[in-house]
Amino acid sequence: MSVILGKPEVPHHWLLDANVLFSEWTRWLMVALAEHRQATLYWTPHIENECYRNLIRLGRLHAEDADLERKNLPDRLRAVLLAQNHEPYLADVRQVDEKDRHVAASALALRHQLQQAVGLVTWNLKDFPRKPLLKLGLVRMCPDELCVELLNNKKDILACLEHSVKLMQRGLATHPIQNPTAYQSKAMPLPQNDADWIQFLGRNRMHKTAKICSRPN
Repeated sequence: MSVILGKPEVPHHWLLDANVLFSEWTRWLMVALAEHRQATLYWTPHIENECYRNLIRLGRLHAEDADLERKNLPDRLRAVLLAQNHEPYLADVRQVDEKDRHVAASALALRHQLQQAVGLVTWNLKDFPRKPLLKLGLVRMCPDELCVELLNNKKDILACLEHSVKLMQRGLATHPIQNPTAYQSKAMPLPQNDADWIQFLGRNRMHKTAKICSRPN
């Protein structure tokens, strides 16, 4: 007989996968949501390395800017850079895709350290099976699910989205890009109104959030 697991409460500690850190705006959305939930953000050097390696490889960030940004990122996002101590927990997360197993094992290491549930925030939901992780005390979510779980009405979501933009703009003003890439030079402007947000959210895989924002006032 299969065990039916209920809908878990959103934890107060979130380990971010590299694909969540990859986007400048998504980083600040995580900060805004963490403020709302009074949660703490975490990642590991392995996760950070993967993020910046891909940002440089895909031409999203100049290597010199990547080096500067990495030094300050945990402080800027009010996050904790964990020690890389995931290996003892790899055997416990065998059902996770092999290339992502270190992420789940790191979340499990944090779970044991804190002795409470940990959120694993990733865009690759298919690589992190929900039920096996939930049995280990890990609640895996994507940013879109996290947003609608914490803010289930249009007014609160738009307020949080606008706050994320203010945080992002403040962060970029404090640590400006020194060597803009072609990608950064062609970046589209940030949303200015509700219609802009609906399109922006759709482009950024935030489809459930966009659906709520498209409702009449």
